[in-house]
Amino acid sequence: MEIIQRMLPLEGSKRTGLKLDGATWQAVDWLAAKRGVTWQDWCKSVVGATPAGDNITATVRAAAMNELLEATIFEGRGEWLETINFHPFMRNSAMLNDAQLEDILAGATVQGRENFGGFTVIFGHDEGGQDCVWVRNGLRDGLHFAFVIPEEAKK
Repeated sequence: MEIIQRMLPLEGSKRTGLKLDGATWQAVDWLAAKRGVTWQDWCKSVVGATPAGDNITATVRAAAMNELLEATIFEGRGEWLETINFHPFMRNSAMLNDAQLEDILAGATVQGRENFGGFTVIFGHDEGGQDCVWVRNGLRDGLHFAFVIPEEAKK
């Protein structure tokens, strides 16, 4: 993996070197262009929010990955997320990772489950006694889905 160093001008005549791999620099360049700023301005906004003493390169790398994930995975889902809030069943749903699902199921009363090959439907009550349906994704490290059945949906 090739490491590339770029010099970032800071306040006054100060500069700092940022050493990142090529893919991370591509992400920084893309994110900066998406905002309509230079890579230097994008990095300065990250560095400006970094507490004194923190590793600037690590902070820029983490900010790039977080913003890249947000821009590629969650972008365009705002309308979907807004729409589900109008439906009582979907309003009380959530996506869960493996650890979250396991924690919830550990405190739940599972009344049944059915394996459909690529996913398993589990139903019962959460630790608060609410009716729930959990959908366990069969893919490794896949997201799972949980539905809490609200009282208004039962009427």
